[in-house]
Amino acid sequence: MKVYFQIQWKIINRHIKEADLNVLLAWVLASISFIGLSIILFSQYEYAKYLYVVLPLFFSIRIGDSKRNTFLKICYGVRKFRLLRLFESLFISIPFLTILVINQSFLVSSVLVVIISTLTLFERRSNFRFIVPTPFQKLPFEFIIGFRRSFLAVAIIYAITIISIKVDNFNLGLFSIGLSFLCTLSYYSFMEDKVYVWSHIKKPRGFLLKKIRVAAFCNSILYLPLIGLLSFFFYENIHQLLILYGLGLFFIVAIIFMKYSAFPKQAGLRESIVLSVTFYFPPIVLITFLYFYFQSLRSLSKVLK
Repeated sequence: MKVYFQIQWKIINRHIKEADLNVLLAWVLASISFIGLSIILFSQYEYAKYLYVVLPLFFSIRIGDSKRNTFLKICYGVRKFRLLRLFESLFISIPFLTILVINQSFLVSSVLVVIISTLTLFERRSNFRFIVPTPFQKLPFEFIIGFRRSFLAVAIIYAITIISIKVDNFNLGLFSIGLSFLCTLSYYSFMEDKVYVWSHIKKPRGFLLKKIRVAAFCNSILYLPLIGLLSFFFYENIHQLLILYGLGLFFIVAIIFMKYSAFPKQAGLRESIVLSVTFYFPPIVLITFLYFYFQSLRSLSKVLK
């Protein structure tokens, strides 16, 4: 198993090098960014600790792909496979657990360890063919694939919103809206084939505009009911909801531009760092927005003639 983790470490560092970044500097910046964002979240939001349970669970589930599990079983056998998945999930959880312990969230951190350990006993079965229905059948693939992979997360977001209304806690409702946009942003991690983009009879600007319209429409289908509920029960705070919703849509547009800024390649570490810096220094958000926009136009112009 030691060899396996050494290989994974080399693969991660190779991706960093391919992004033309210094490996040591990248890890230092990532650590500082994670710590800084954690300080901001825990100092301003009471429910940040629950986000630090959801995120490692999400990452752990994502790496538990059935094909990957089958390959690991062939290489290591079932017993070592279980241990490997346990260690892998715990390694992912260590940064989040550390922040939880520092903030004295001992009960939540214990729950995270128990859930992570239990997850290693279950596997995603490739022969399970239940298809989650979506309202996006005739629309581009991002929301079709994204919703089917995250329908449980969407259900949890709705549950948190309902709980916020029941306990009369508006901040918890804002937290659920923030989670909804994080969920939508994750849909744009899927890169389509070059041929799919080429098939659009549009210029780069028209293609991006269509993507933005579809994103705003689909996101509204999913989450405008939440805005409506919170506006009805917390009508005195409706301006905060509208501001948050507007900011969320703005960042969805920025993510769309970032996605196609390196097309047909996947957006790399460099683009991710630029976006992360923007979160820490909001005054440069317009510069980042324009940077990704013009980069995406240049990349798409090679495909869309």
